[in-house]
Amino acid sequence: MVNTGSSAMITFSERPFRPFIVGGVLGNKYIFEQLHFHWGIGDGSGCEHTLEGSTYSMEAHAVHYNAKYGSFAEAVDKPDGLAVLGFFVQAYANEDCPAFDKIVAGLQYIRSPDAQTEIDADCLAWMGMQELNRHYYTYKGSLTTPPYFESVTWLVYKTPIYVSSRQLEAFRQLQACPKDSSKKIVNNFRSVQVPQQVPEVVFVRNNHPVVLSKL
Repeated sequence: MVNTGSSAMITFSERPFRPFIVGGVLGNKYIFEQLHFHWGIGDGSGCEHTLEGSTYSMEAHAVHYNAKYGSFAEAVDKPDGLAVLGFFVQAYANEDCPAFDKIVAGLQYIRSPDAQTEIDADCLAWMGMQELNRHYYTYKGSLTTPPYFESVTWLVYKTPIYVSSRQLEAFRQLQACPKDSSKKIVNNFRSVQVPQQVPEVVFVRNNHPVVLSKL
């Protein structure tokens, strides 16, 4: 896990096989590249999607690239290059999420930009709190960071992961500037965009896509 100066990012060490996703609305295998987080200055905002008008404290993005391109760098600007799993994270009083603790515990070691630390591979066990093959919204969209390539198949899960305010506050202690320890990473999310052409949004329930009216 590394402090990029704009987020906390998790990658896997080099290994012969890397995690991947396949099936559902995806036409090919997509290989895990990294996971990062977006959050606000307070618990009331921080996500990059809204759901029926609701906002959440944080949004986690698991970024995958299409295996047919061989690497993230080759895939990033292709129309079918990326698939990103989006998870809403909501701060809820003082009740910690035990499955989220390994990430939170590692944050104290990466408070400075470019600092990194090793954490157990099961730090992503909280994803298992979702049924990953169902109950998500999907649409064709773009990256939410420059250069905003329109290369992403988004899969955004409906049900949030609940963590404590304390766990979320640990992310706000990460420094954005190596020369100014008072400058913290906050509000590192892109506001909801109004597209020129409204995308078709599909809700996958019980692994069966349901086309919604355009949102």
